[in-house]
Amino acid sequence: MEHNRVLRLEHGINFRELGGYATTSGHTLKWQKLLRCGGMSLLTNNDLDYLDRYGLRYDIDLRQASEAEMSPDRYPLTTKYMNTSVYPFTDNRRFDRRLKRLIKRVVIDDSFNAQTYAQMVTDSHPVKVWQNMFATLLANDQPDQSVLFHCAAGKDRTGVAGALIMTALDVPRDTILQDYLLTNAVFMAADSRDNASIITEANNGDLASHFNASLGVDADNLKMVFRVFDDLYGDGLGYLREVLGLTVADINDLKKLYLD
Repeated sequence: MEHNRVLRLEHGINFRELGGYATTSGHTLKWQKLLRCGGMSLLTNNDLDYLDRYGLRYDIDLRQASEAEMSPDRYPLTTKYMNTSVYPFTDNRRFDRRLKRLIKRVVIDDSFNAQTYAQMVTDSHPVKVWQNMFATLLANDQPDQSVLFHCAAGKDRTGVAGALIMTALDVPRDTILQDYLLTNAVFMAADSRDNASIITEANNGDLASHFNASLGVDADNLKMVFRVFDDLYGDGLGYLREVLGLTVADINDLKKLYLD
């Protein structure tokens, strides 16, 4: 099948591939292994046939149960569905003192978004979600079979999930940020460009560049996640080991499964 950054679906919401991104060691992420998107309730039968041929085998729904009930996912019969909600947070009463100090030092306007992003990688509830996500990634050991992760818009919860996965696979942070910002570019471009144009510009790496002026604030949210990694755990790998419990063998297995 052809490989595109934005998948050619009739009613996919922000449906994208992580394949093709380069790592710091010169490898690239395999195609047809890692997918991200927004809600899947509007997918057509043609979309489901496409995804079945594409190898979609795991659908990790990061939304709350109420969201999933209101707009249930549509997915191929061969796909295993898992609803594992990032929200609500459960550690508010024992908010980590180091995290409190970091947020106070870094966040000038006490931004709700920045604090939320920090909690998404430190609160014990989403931490369990990310641990389960990586367990699924490690179980996806057949060629040309994909794991998909998504929330409602494919932006915040999905953006953090993508950052965690690409951090484990040694993708540079500039690339992770570019992929994060591409979410907004896809939505903004959809109002003025047809799907073919969006796909072409995304494949060429040009789409986000059209909207850089309006995407700067969003980048700060994901940068907060990186600050948590660096200030509290030394770096991204330190976070993955200390908080999510990934071993060196786990990281090596992920690279074998998802890198060319």
